[in-house]
Amino acid sequence: MQFIDTHIHLQDYKSKSAPQILREAGQFGVKKFVCAAVVEADWDKIAVLAEEFPQQIIPAFGLHPWYIGQALPGWEERLAGFLSRFPAALVGETGLDKLKGIAAPLQEQFFLEHIRLAGEFGRPLIIHAVKAAEWLENFWQLLPSKFVLHSFSGRPGFLKRAIGQGAYVSFCKKVLQNRDFAELAKSVPVGRLLLESDGPYQSEPQDIPELAAAVATIRNETQEALSRQVYQNSEEFLNAGH
Repeated sequence: MQFIDTHIHLQDYKSKSAPQILREAGQFGVKKFVCAAVVEADWDKIAVLAEEFPQQIIPAFGLHPWYIGQALPGWEERLAGFLSRFPAALVGETGLDKLKGIAAPLQEQFFLEHIRLAGEFGRPLIIHAVKAAEWLENFWQLLPSKFVLHSFSGRPGFLKRAIGQGAYVSFCKKVLQNRDFAELAKSVPVGRLLLESDGPYQSEPQDIPELAAAVATIRNETQEALSRQVYQNSEEFLNAGH
């Protein structure tokens, strides 16, 4: 079985190097990694990793809503420059979050700019959405053709709404603790499911096979069949616009 970790922050690991993480994850069948930025300082670090490991690391450039207050003028042009430089790069992670008390208009401004760039460059968009189900109602029709709700662990109603709007849905190991896990796992259409670690914050790449097994059991599928489908989904999602 092979897997693609569709969301990891390799630049944030302190105790392990990227080559070590890739090597250890490879022993569990995790062959590719979407390395997502959260601040602008990440962009150069991720660019270096993507150039060093072009067959394994797919970069994602963006600004996480928690840190948009740190953004310096001209970030949009610099982000566009990284997207031009890396034709396979995704946009993100970006999104909306009500936990940190960051002003809604500012979050919306940054989110809209990421949406615009994803559309302009024809790239998939990685969305961080926390306590934002109603808030996203203002944005569904603006989103690009390929977008994912990463590390989804929300309520079933929100999930169904997102799927109806064309979302891919990515689970990390945290979803196993959700009281609605069974319903969530059954609700995602087989062609829209992705898996991730969100390392180093929520799990590790080597946890993905265990997660796949848990999801497969709930869906009454074999782990092998589900893993093949999720790998295919990941390739299709990442190849948007190419």
